[in-house]
Amino acid sequence: SSSSSSSSRSSSPAPAAMGPGRLAQATRTSVPSPIGEDRFSADGGDPSLAAWWRRRRQESAPRTAKLDPSVVERLTSDVERLAQDLLPSAQHLAQMQDFLKALQQQLDGIVEGAQVMPFGSAVNGFWTASSDVDVCVRVPRATTRASQIKVLRDISSELGRIEKYQVEPRFGAQVPILHWSPRRPGMVACDISVNNVLAVVNSRLLGQYVRLDHRVRTLGLCLKAWAQARGINDRSRGTVSSFALVLMLIHFLQRRTPAVLPSLQDIAFSLSLEPDFVNGVDCRYCADASQIHAEMEYLRAGRPPNQESSGLLLMEFFRYFGHEYRNGIIRIRDTRSQLPPFDETGSYLVVDNPFEVGKDVANVDGSQHDIIQKELRRAWALLKDGRPFAEVLRSSAAVTEPPSSFGPAGTPSSGGGASRRRLEWKPR
Repeated sequence: SSSSSSSSRSSSPAPAAMGPGRLAQATRTSVPSPIGEDRFSADGGDPSLAAWWRRRRQESAPRTAKLDPSVVERLTSDVERLAQDLLPSAQHLAQMQDFLKALQQQLDGIVEGAQVMPFGSAVNGFWTASSDVDVCVRVPRATTRASQIKVLRDISSELGRIEKYQVEPRFGAQVPILHWSPRRPGMVACDISVNNVLAVVNSRLLGQYVRLDHRVRTLGLCLKAWAQARGINDRSRGTVSSFALVLMLIHFLQRRTPAVLPSLQDIAFSLSLEPDFVNGVDCRYCADASQIHAEMEYLRAGRPPNQESSGLLLMEFFRYFGHEYRNGIIRIRDTRSQLPPFDETGSYLVVDNPFEVGKDVANVDGSQHDIIQKELRRAWALLKDGRPFAEVLRSSAAVTEPPSSFGPAGTPSSGGGASRRRLEWKPR
């Protein structure tokens, strides 16, 4: 999933190699230059390639529907208010940090050299006070599945003594975990894995995107709330995971005209930054504000920054994935330097892992394709007609387990915000 400096600038494939259905995303990164298209000539490449990249980006960029400005304004107010309600307070963030410190202290007496590393929403910026906490315990020398399960058994024996919680081993999962859950409502559950370090790096990458633009967090929180309320946010049932949903959002925002986000990994490769290997996988990405700013300047091609509201972007997300997107692998980086182009017309809702090239992080079951597309189109139709976002979130009769933080109309339940779960546990 990486593009080297040469692949992103002077060795782009010929236009004929990228017909319809070949790539779901076309990104272009390069060292900024005021020369514009002539930068290719300066690098010894064909100046026509720059013009082709620009045409390709314009042709593949999502079109924007004509919408009533008052409808967009009301929706923007709705989604920003909901996102604010879902955000944890400073007190809850402090409690989460205390919880992680307490867990670290507990593990210090169980596993030598153990290091508690949160990941998922606790790191990527989408954590709410009703979210669980995902924890990777980094343990030296626990490199095999068997050794990692042994570590989890040792942890389970100790944590099982804490009366307020119960431990559920899930060693048959793709990544073995301990599900550590409270015995009474109102307290946070925790999933513990061993040496799942790539998940930590993925979470940090997403967190970097969240910090680039406030709209990313707002949209991500609202999309997760929508997917949960409509019953399509359960990977175990073959629907869309939260991780895949956020990657779809980043992919979409990279494709706006002008772009809302760059590809942080493409920047790193085009600048030939030092590799950052984690479990044998190159996890480099750019976090330098000046380089990111320069890339955004290039992508805008002289246009002002994208000022689209969060309401408009949310509507366009539903329209794009509900109607315009038909097939192709959804990526947030250029992958051609590691995987040659191939026919992707048979790939629907396949979301590429940002670091592990060719690995689908969505794994959406084929039986769910029509259901998910129907939900995307329903959301677009309702919002286009000016219906409130609470109606979009309303659970259908087929959804048997709506999230507890939303009332029957999809609005935050009593108290005006998401249900708050206490992180209540102290080490022995």
